[in-house]
Amino acid sequence: MRTLLSSLSMPLRILPISIPLSQLSIRQLKIFALLSLLTLAFRAHGAEGISYARLRVDSDPPGAEVVIVAELGKTPLVNEFVVPGMYRIELRREGGYLTASEELTLRADQQAVVSQRLKKPPLFPPRRQIQAALGAGAITCFAYAVYEQGEHNTFRQKYNFAKSEDGETAAGYFESTKDTALRRTLALVGAGILSVALQVTIFIW
Repeated sequence: MRTLLSSLSMPLRILPISIPLSQLSIRQLKIFALLSLLTLAFRAHGAEGISYARLRVDSDPPGAEVVIVAELGKTPLVNEFVVPGMYRIELRREGGYLTASEELTLRADQQAVVSQRLKKPPLFPPRRQIQAALGAGAITCFAYAVYEQGEHNTFRQKYNFAKSEDGETAAGYFESTKDTALRRTLALVGAGILSVALQVTIFIW
């Protein structure tokens, strides 16, 4: 029975979207047969048939799954038996592409064309960019703190050498040791703050 029905070319005019009979299960085929009998009985009492809309869907790259109520097939796709109305069409493609969607109104005896360029997510989304900036800032602050520590040690050695010979020069070296110690501390604090912010974006954001 299923082989016989799958060979028929007429669309499922009961459903909003025409689906090949070969894709239906035995249970769905029975339901379709019942609905078909009800439709014939309804039309026998003078009811008018449905005027369908024609839909064409393209994507770049092609091969995307077209989904409205169910998966209709892959792009490029043409369906001439869509019940008029408002629809949300989704295009899904493997390979890391983002799902594209479009809402449109289909009118009877008219053709609607949907064409979408599928995109992949950016390599560095905004969150990753912020994380990279925080990490780079923390490393820079820590490296600067190491540099200032070296300068601090140098001025301290000069101060110890000069304090017994030239008090004025020694005083200048001593001030330099305080300045380098302050900059080192500020750099370490900055590195700590940026590191904490980086951890927050990784584990919470």
